[in-house]
Amino acid sequence: MVPCRAERPTVITIPTNYGPNPIRTPDFVGKPARREQITGEIQGQEERQYDFTPQQYAALAKLTAALCAVFPRLTCDYPRDDQGRLVLQKLPDDKLREYHGVLGHYHIQTDKVDPGPALQWDYVVGEARRLLKEPTLPHDADGKAIAFRPKLKVDNH
Repeated sequence: MVPCRAERPTVITIPTNYGPNPIRTPDFVGKPARREQITGEIQGQEERQYDFTPQQYAALAKLTAALCAVFPRLTCDYPRDDQGRLVLQKLPDDKLREYHGVLGHYHIQTDKVDPGPALQWDYVVGEARRLLKEPTLPHDADGKAIAFRPKLKVDNH
């Protein structure tokens, strides 16, 4: 039997040029993209939340694009119903097994409501698809993807 050697703990050093409060972007004040709380129905119940910041949306679009590029079976889209609208509840088990796109936690289980009603799914997926140089959605009557760039709804700047 070989004795187990204890692992040394990882030490993270914060650079001194950030000062005593290590904020990476000095003087940054995050504001939600939209001023008012957004109300919507998730899992059949009304939810309210403030929107994400434009910076969070930019980071999420880049992360989504990166994940879709790294995982070739991951479709750069969100769950849609038969009319092409965002699904706002847990996907049925058979649909969940077949689905290969981007999901919110509430698409996986009924006791979750995140990312919530404020997330601008069209913007995130549209920006990710643009970064991937893929056609953006929606589709025309013939089923061809329509190239458009979804705009982030912003009224708080």
